[in-house]
Amino acid sequence: MVTNEEGASTGRLFYCRNEGFEIVNALKYIFFLVLLMSGHGLWAALPGSCALEEADGTGRVRYVYDGDTVLLEDGRRVRLIGINTPEIGRDGEPSQPLAEAARDALTEMLGRSRRVILRYGKERRDRYGRILAHLYVDSAININALLVEQGYAAAIAVPPNLDLVDCYGTVEAAVRRAGRGIWSTDYFRPVPARRLGRDARGFRLVTGVVRAQSHSRRSIWLSMDGRVALRIARKDLAYFGGEDLSRYVGRKVLVRGWVHPGRDGPVMQVRHPFSLQLLD
Repeated sequence: MVTNEEGASTGRLFYCRNEGFEIVNALKYIFFLVLLMSGHGLWAALPGSCALEEADGTGRVRYVYDGDTVLLEDGRRVRLIGINTPEIGRDGEPSQPLAEAARDALTEMLGRSRRVILRYGKERRDRYGRILAHLYVDSAININALLVEQGYAAAIAVPPNLDLVDCYGTVEAAVRRAGRGIWSTDYFRPVPARRLGRDARGFRLVTGVVRAQSHSRRSIWLSMDGRVALRIARKDLAYFGGEDLSRYVGRKVLVRGWVHPGRDGPVMQVRHPFSLQLLD
């Protein structure tokens, strides 16, 4: 992630005095909006569930950290709900594929005015103190959905902020089938569970067969190929609607989420059925 919030040379801090830069970006934004609003624009194909029903606030973006996090002029940091974009490398670590491209795409989508409409999640802040919101421009364009549609973001479900899961999931499914954007890279394509290393980390899509189910005091565990463990906290079972999780045993699944090393192998927390899809 970029850490220099004052570095105008990155092109992400919007207080740029170069008039040529301003003119070029204004023209690009006008062209961008014409495409979106015309019948030829990709925006026309986005589901109606992506629409803005009620605005909770407004702001003006000062700085774009990466593809899913921005800083507003009033000092609020905003994390876009329901999507995840590639991480920009820091502390010497390499960036994930298309991380800088996702940041640049978000910058361009904001346009010259940088004014945004915020639709907050049921949970308003995350553990880092960031505002959690869906972003819109011009009262109609869902920035989160557009990042997914252009192949710069994956859809995610993080309870209780689930309002637009169907929207983002529907958009992503088409983009992933077409192999556009991040879905054209080896890193973001679904990886077989057996190929995950013990020290694997980060957001991944993982495929494999669920071999067994077990229980602990706070969680239900599904064991996949390659010693990959899926953890469903009992507090999240309500999102599964009383579903018998044993039905996944012996079935091939696609699971999405963050991988971290566990005692016996990689662990992924699953908080919503959207993140655990049957493939057979």
